Amino acid sequence: MAILSVRRMPWTVRAALALAGLALVGCALFEGLKGGPRAFAFSHRLHVLEEGLDCVSCHEDLGRSDEPGLPALDGCLVCHEDIDAEKPPERHVTGLFEAETFRAAHASRLADELTFSHQLHVAAIEDCGACHRGIEENERIDADIGVIMAACVDCHVEQAVSDECATCHREITADWAPDSHHHNWRRRHGPIARSESSLTADDCSMCHTESLCVGCHLDEPPEDHDNYFRRRGHGVLSSMDRDRCAVCHRSDTCNRCHEEVRPDSHGGNWGGTQSVHCLGCHFPLSGESCVVCHKGTPSHLEATPKPDWHTPAMNCRQCHGAGQPLPHVDKGDDCNACHL
Repeated sequence: MAILSVRRMPWTVRAALALAGLALVGCALFEGLKGGPRAFAFSHRLHVLEEGLDCVSCHEDLGRSDEPGLPALDGCLVCHEDIDAEKPPERHVTGLFEAETFRAAHASRLADELTFSHQLHVAAIEDCGACHRGIEENERIDADIGVIMAACVDCHVEQAVSDECATCHREITADWAPDSHHHNWRRRHGPIARSESSLTADDCSMCHTESLCVGCHLDEPPEDHDNYFRRRGHGVLSSMDRDRCAVCHRSDTCNRCHEEVRPDSHGGNWGGTQSVHCLGCHFPLSGESCVVCHKGTPSHLEATPKPDWHTPAMNCRQCHGAGQPLPHVDKGDDCNACHL
């Protein structure tokens, strides 16, 4: 069978091949960039909750060494020699070991830059779950079983342990900045600060106070706060992400400004019983739209009550709006929401 030259292939086929090649390269790069150990199928739930084993049953050195140790093959075989007798070879516990070494990466191993005594913490706390929270429910060994710095800081505060960097770190000091702070950080820090990331390096409160942020932005507003933002853009942004505005601004700031300057949307046809301005707010009433400024519009409190013989199940528009004109624009919402 003749092989079709690449140059003679239709361009659609060549494009598909190119995309497939890029996808394979991307996957390879992604695999190479992913940090931390891969998930390992070991169930703490089975061993701790169902079988009732203590932590020391597998981590034999946890109370007498700064390295608690991973499970040993001879310890596993105490139970698994009988359990695995009825299983196929590929499901034997020996498959978790390379010779005598447990094959899973130490997912909770700390960086060499840290000074940490596991033995000291075990003696002082006597509860593995205080640091390894939820470990008894864990079904797979991965990076999530590690201890995050925020938990260490909270515990140190409760136990009145010094919060100086040198208590736990060899090189990091109060003047040290994460790698993320070195590359265009002045422009990137805003979205990251609001991202609610669980990474320690993204937790601004670890080093900074809220007053520092406010003090800085009083002198230097965010880059997007240009003249267009002042005139038009801020209204759209505040309707989508009001919490961002609230970081620096209070509602009275908006009120004072709009008492003198009407929003651009409030043009000549804005207002009146038959205008469409109400469609931006109804329904339901939103805490981030018209009601931000107009909290007590009298007309909203004077909706005509339904006659006694009207029920909520009636089709109001069968009569009202067909033979009887409405005193306001009908957006198609439930009339019973206003007319009680």
